[in-house]
Amino acid sequence: MEIRDNLRKSLLAEMYAPLLTPKQQSILRMFLDSNISLSEIAEEFGISRQAVNDLVKRTFRVLEDYESKLNLLAKFEQIKATLSDCCHLLDQNADKEIVKKKLNSIMEVL
Repeated sequence: MEIRDNLRKSLLAEMYAPLLTPKQQSILRMFLDSNISLSEIAEEFGISRQAVNDLVKRTFRVLEDYESKLNLLAKFEQIKATLSDCCHLLDQNADKEIVKKKLNSIMEVL
């Protein structure tokens, strides 16, 4: 479950990073992408480990709030699943109209 949660956090950070402050972006990048410890991040920014921990938690809540309002990750996952279905149908030489209908459903999401 933790791997799935971490993946979700990474995807949310990737999608909504431009909406964060530069400090939030830097700390999340270090925390998620570079796997730097909270203590090392705290030292880098000259703040306490607890302050980094609080900022990371608060930033993830902000990201979840953005997702609840904009649903970009949910739409991305829906499109990805539909495209996977289309590829599978094409591999099975499915009726062109079925594939076309699925592809049109992507247009509705967008």
